[in-house]
Amino acid sequence: MHCADMLVLTESSRSAAYYAAYVVQHRLPEASVAVSIAKAYASDAYREVGAKGIQRHGGMGFTWENDLHLYYRRAKASELAFGDATYHRERIASLVIDQPHALAAEIR
Repeated sequence: MHCADMLVLTESSRSAAYYAAYVVQHRLPEASVAVSIAKAYASDAYREVGAKGIQRHGGMGFTWENDLHLYYRRAKASELAFGDATYHRERIASLVIDQPHALAAEIR
């Protein structure tokens, strides 16, 4: 069950990232929202997949004999470097809720 969940999280993160890249490449107005949505989802998924991978390996994934611990550490480091999911959710809220008229004007 964990492996299927890990695959779903990975593939849906990839899909969100591809959409964000498409929107940025074509300079569409909803780019800032799409990028934050992709980052928030990917951040949660990356951390969860790393934790489930370690759990799936029975804790051996957190030893130097296996590289799984590196992925988990990278997930935590990327949260610090690029903002965690909470930061991006707050950013989405400010773009969508606090400034709905500005976002609607950008989309048109």
